[in-house]
Amino acid sequence: MPPRYPAGMTAELIDPLAAGFRLEGTNGEAVVLVHGFTGIPAHCRPLAAELNGSGYTVIAPRLAGHGTGIEDLATTDADDWIASAREVAEEVADHRRIHLAGLSMGGLISILLAQPVAATTVTTINAPVIVRNKKLYLTPVAHRFRPMVEWPESDAPDLDEEVRPYWMPYRGFPTRAASELLSIMGRAAIAAWHLDRPSLVIQSKIDEAVDPRSADILRRLLGRRCRLMWLENSRHNALLDRERDAVARAVLERIGDPT
Repeated sequence: MPPRYPAGMTAELIDPLAAGFRLEGTNGEAVVLVHGFTGIPAHCRPLAAELNGSGYTVIAPRLAGHGTGIEDLATTDADDWIASAREVAEEVADHRRIHLAGLSMGGLISILLAQPVAATTVTTINAPVIVRNKKLYLTPVAHRFRPMVEWPESDAPDLDEEVRPYWMPYRGFPTRAASELLSIMGRAAIAAWHLDRPSLVIQSKIDEAVDPRSADILRRLLGRRCRLMWLENSRHNALLDRERDAVARAVLERIGDPT
């Protein structure tokens, strides 16, 4: 399920695990798992295995410009990323129910797609409404002067051996692409306010990237059918951290009881 690329872009994966994937299920329902900004579908592998083991078809798109190189990411924008996820979600439109779930920006994209793809439930995991690094809010202008930002080496999480092969971070990110993330944050907040769907918001209290107040804001925006789950010991990529099994149980419970 390769995403569409603008002319001139490369599509050489940083690793085979960076590719999108699909696991066929048996219960007639499908879950679309959307990775985050600068992420890859491999981050969704542990959750996908748990969902598929419970009978769900699981499909995880590789968003345009991701999983290849920073140069590709710099030539894509918010609409490209959303279109990549929608195209894959439409591949499971024949299923009885479709559920959307995403990490970080992927959670915001899930909110944006819930109405267009008639999703039954939506789950966000450490989705940003407020970020810790306030420099993000300067990127619509700052990208003209500083095109690239490198991640601090200290940001690398201490992952279990079994999930460490799924990490594969970029060395940084294009500043202009970060401004596109800011655009998605605003669009998703508006969409959440108008969305009437059973939903689940999962948020790590020690998230190093997203201000945990984001979870309370999303819960209010998503309304009375939104449940909130706090993680005590997970960093931003909770799909790979030590509470990933608890995340999987919570997602299974929510999509199994869409009320």
